[in-house]
Amino acid sequence: MSDYVKTNEADLVIQLNDHAAGVTTHGATVGFTAPEIAQATTDAATATHAVNGQSLYTSKGQEWTEYKRILLYGPLNDPMPGTPTAPVTGAPGIGALPSIVARFRQRAERMKAHPAYTQAIGEDCRIVAPVAPPAGTPKPELTAKAETSYVVRLTFAMRGHDKIEIYSKRGSEVDWTLITVDTNTPYLDGRLPLVPNTPEVREYRARYVDNDVPIGDWSDVVSATAQA
Repeated sequence: MSDYVKTNEADLVIQLNDHAAGVTTHGATVGFTAPEIAQATTDAATATHAVNGQSLYTSKGQEWTEYKRILLYGPLNDPMPGTPTAPVTGAPGIGALPSIVARFRQRAERMKAHPAYTQAIGEDCRIVAPVAPPAGTPKPELTAKAETSYVVRLTFAMRGHDKIEIYSKRGSEVDWTLITVDTNTPYLDGRLPLVPNTPEVREYRARYVDNDVPIGDWSDVVSATAQA
């Protein structure tokens, strides 16, 4: 069975930040207290600090190796190189704790056991394991729902694919325009209307992307009227 926790640490950082955003939105619904919700954000910030910090130090190590090479083995009359500076890695989140991944799993188990938990909440919180794409030609199922302030919420299922690209036409436009390449639902289209302060009909279509190549069929075209 597929695990939902990313093994690539750069991907894990993205997952934990998406998870924190999902917990901020849904945490109270599934029984989390305000401090527990805040801890998810702290964990994401701390993981970002740790993973990015290591990457910066690795890069500086390569820079220092080249600096040493010039000092020891460079040809005569080469100019003196500048000494590499220490990387700036920032600090862990306030209230940082170790065992971030273990706590992530524990948080996910609690969420899934709550009676108010839904698949949509799991997808928003990035705690749903990817599934193999279904047999046949891939075709996304896209839905569009108008919210306030000219925002349209687009939802979809990834079904094991790497990414999804979403195109839109609105108002008097005749050509489709790429508005996002996304990895998890939902996507909020918060563009201001072409004609200020005027409701506008927006059409959308989407297709999956695997290994940076679009695949399969376009989704059915869906539409919503964005309004104030």
